[in-house]
Amino acid sequence: MNARIFSLLTASIAVLFLAGCASAPQPAVKYVDPTAQGPLAGTGIESQDIGAAAQQAAQSIVNLPQIAAAQQPPIILITPVVNRSTAPVDTDLYTVKLRGVLMQHGAGKVRFLAREEGTEVNLREQELRASGEVVSGNQQRAAGTYDYILTAEVRGLSVASGKGQSEYFLVAFKLVDFNDMLLWENQYEFKKAGRVNRVYR
Repeated sequence: MNARIFSLLTASIAVLFLAGCASAPQPAVKYVDPTAQGPLAGTGIESQDIGAAAQQAAQSIVNLPQIAAAQQPPIILITPVVNRSTAPVDTDLYTVKLRGVLMQHGAGKVRFLAREEGTEVNLREQELRASGEVVSGNQQRAAGTYDYILTAEVRGLSVASGKGQSEYFLVAFKLVDFNDMLLWENQYEFKKAGRVNRVYR
């Protein structure tokens, strides 16, 4: 009799335990790895694409002989990323990410000029040069000096049909010196295809 009661109690506890597990609330939001494709991935530019492009550019720049072997850490002015694709891209996010990765990989090898000029940065730089406010970094003048300008632009090609869509993106980086001579160029490309459209904001 005692064994039968014990078995019934054990079974009841097991049922209650399973019921409790089944009804346990699940979190409405969870953290995901920003360097990996998420569950809501689409064919547009996403966090892992931005991170991968910035990482590749940063590693390439710090290994340049002009950077790695410089007696004094060169100063680089990073201009805002230009989006020439049809995909919505937060270009400020791209610029900030690129600068952060470069700071991480280039510590002690390169310095960055923190001058935010918006979309008219190139025109403004020419005006500053003409007025003598900024000069080549080799002349060691004031805080407005720099040795190189880093630019980046995003271009894209879209194809869509009733079966889905395909998106090709090219992120082009250029490093030019004070005399507008091209020192380095690097391209990061990726292509995505899918049947489901996602909304990017």
